[in-house]
Amino acid sequence: MPFAASQQTLNPRSTRNGCTAKVSDILMQGWADRFIYLMEGPARPDANHWVRWNMLSRMTLDQLQMLIAVADTGNFSAAARKVNRVQSAVSQSIQSLEDALDLKLFDRSNKLPLLTDAGKAIVQDARRILNSTDALRSRAKNMASVAEPEISLSIEQVFPSTVLIESLRAFRGRFPLVSVNLFAEGLGAPEQSLFEGNVRLAIYSTALDGMPGYQMEFLGDVPISLVASSRHPLAQIKGLIPQSVLEEHIQLTMIDRTKRYRGVVMGTRTWAFIDQFSRLDFVRNGFGWCAMPTHLAQSYLDSGELAELKLAAHAGEPLRFPLYAVHKVEQPPGPAAQWLLGELRRRFSEWIEATADDQSLRRGIQIRVTTV
Repeated sequence: MPFAASQQTLNPRSTRNGCTAKVSDILMQGWADRFIYLMEGPARPDANHWVRWNMLSRMTLDQLQMLIAVADTGNFSAAARKVNRVQSAVSQSIQSLEDALDLKLFDRSNKLPLLTDAGKAIVQDARRILNSTDALRSRAKNMASVAEPEISLSIEQVFPSTVLIESLRAFRGRFPLVSVNLFAEGLGAPEQSLFEGNVRLAIYSTALDGMPGYQMEFLGDVPISLVASSRHPLAQIKGLIPQSVLEEHIQLTMIDRTKRYRGVVMGTRTWAFIDQFSRLDFVRNGFGWCAMPTHLAQSYLDSGELAELKLAAHAGEPLRFPLYAVHKVEQPPGPAAQWLLGELRRRFSEWIEATADDQSLRRGIQIRVTTV
């Protein structure tokens, strides 16, 4: 046999629709080009664009899902149960897919359908396509939520209102079309709103250092002052107040509606309040003493209406109340809410620095709410 002829036999060429290519080159291409060649399409892969488009446009993700279900379960009836369809729908879907690809994906000569070699290859490609589709859906969901129509957050009343107002003012300028549902709540209520799904982001103080299924981020400490009316007997004591004297007087504490949490309790005689500002009114009117966020009591301390108390138990050290940003791990805040959280975080940090004095710069004692 002449050398040229032997070369042509060993490496045959195919000519179709005016396109010539080596068969070995064609078979080295992707599965779509191989199928097009077997379907009598153009020989050269770069001429297959529209053929591939027409072929793939006849397939659906639903068909690919059913194909994978049959491959995984081993039969059509089990696959139908897995995808919650009737068996005839699954069989018809697989038949339509085979027609679209012009390939036999299953050998039906036995009792149970068996994947052909081509079917095995298609199943692998189908898995990759569906995985890519899931990633695309997730990416599209994130992109679509750049301007989520509304955000809902709950913030405990101890959070400084000036920080909240200025952060929301900046948020309004950045996201003018996003609605805000704001819950400024008492002790325990922000966490309850988060648990019940009323909000996706909450800022509050918790008795726990961590909760399964919830992401917690420490934002900073709010300074706390022990205060009483300047007319209250405790305000007349000079120096550190011993525990025995403290227990002779009523402490005004905080409690939540569910009675899950209770505020800082240092005495034995207590009145419990749900709202910070109602409690402030009662302490101003001499009903007892309390641990109050310093910024809420500051104007009354400056005017002399309230007096700050120092307890022997704390050796006069400043007190701090920790605040955390919390959300469900599976339901993180959207981009707009994340932007607001970043603004709250930054402005709160600046507020802490701006309100610091010589005493607050000391390490101090962190006090926590307690579970009932």
